Amino acid sequence: MVLLRCFLHGWLNIRSRGKLSESFRELSERVWESYRAPSRRGFAQRLRRLREWARRRGMSAWLLERVETLCGRSKEYAEAYSHPGVHRTSNMLDRMMRGMNRYFDRGQHLHGSPAACRLHCRAWAILANYAPWHPAVIRENEGWRCPAERLNRHRYHDDWLQNLLVSASLDGYRSTPPQNP
Repeated sequence: MVLLRCFLHGWLNIRSRGKLSESFRELSERVWESYRAPSRRGFAQRLRRLREWARRRGMSAWLLERVETLCGRSKEYAEAYSHPGVHRTSNMLDRMMRGMNRYFDRGQHLHGSPAACRLHCRAWAILANYAPWHPAVIRENEGWRCPAERLNRHRYHDDWLQNLLVSASLDGYRSTPPQNP
């Protein structure tokens, strides 16, 4: 497992106050042009050029500091080029975490015993894996209706709740019965 620094969060840090700057539009284009570099070497070069451009531009000290921070993490962002096919931003994870955060906020942050907290976390994970997707997402995923179906390549029942109950009960577990020696 490799942890990669999320380029999107570096950009969001710049955008938080940078959008008030006159040069924000051009800065935005240059940042994302750097991100789209085809190779590690090209990425590092584009971030160096971005840093040079920002220094000549006469930006506010705060914005220049954020651009310097982004460019200074070049090696951390470039690590993704060593792992072809990985996601270089965490927005997919952020979407999942947003829902999880709302769920736990509404559940008052896991008050209770460790066993109750464990069950609460398990309940969220099961619901997240079996709750049906939007119809457009179903079409994009070859007709699979939820993450668990897509992963298992199997649907026990057409009703998602029945599918969850069968899967969670291990009724769908296929194995030979134990034999006494």
